Amino acid sequence: MNRLIRNVSLLVLVSGLIPLSSRAQETGAASQMKAEVQAATGQGFGREELEDRRQEIVVANMKFSNDEQKRKFLELYVPYQEKLMNNLKARKKLLDQYQQEQQNGVVSDKEATKLLNENLRLDKNRVEAESTYLHSLKAIMPMEQALRAYQIEQRLNAFYLNDILGAIHLVK
Repeated sequence: MNRLIRNVSLLVLVSGLIPLSSRAQETGAASQMKAEVQAATGQGFGREELEDRRQEIVVANMKFSNDEQKRKFLELYVPYQEKLMNNLKARKKLLDQYQQEQQNGVVSDKEATKLLNENLRLDKNRVEAESTYLHSLKAIMPMEQALRAYQIEQRLNAFYLNDILGAIHLVK
């Protein structure tokens, strides 16, 4: 049942990236990528595949004005994506550790404090990296387009976090 809910959640999240109505200004490559992602969502598109294809999904949904803008975007996006993936993997590792140590949702105050502090540190680092990345986009694109990049990232992050948090039991 959890897997079904996660797959439906993924479908909703990723379908938000892929509008059902095609737009005339979209390139054939972007349309093809969107079709691939839509097809993947119906077949259990998972966190690992998202990690592998995140850059493709973002690029396919950004609507660049030209190849030069796309190149400049990738110069900013790739280092940001590395920071983001390191952060998300650190969060996954922390949650895996928590899941191994907790007993039926019972956690000591010491362990709860450690978990909260580490999660808050990871949140702070992610927001700082995200802010730096998004504000650096001003030099290469209108802020409306940077907002689109932010929205895409938020949806992908939501899926990623849903996947790693879905198996974690709430503390009693």
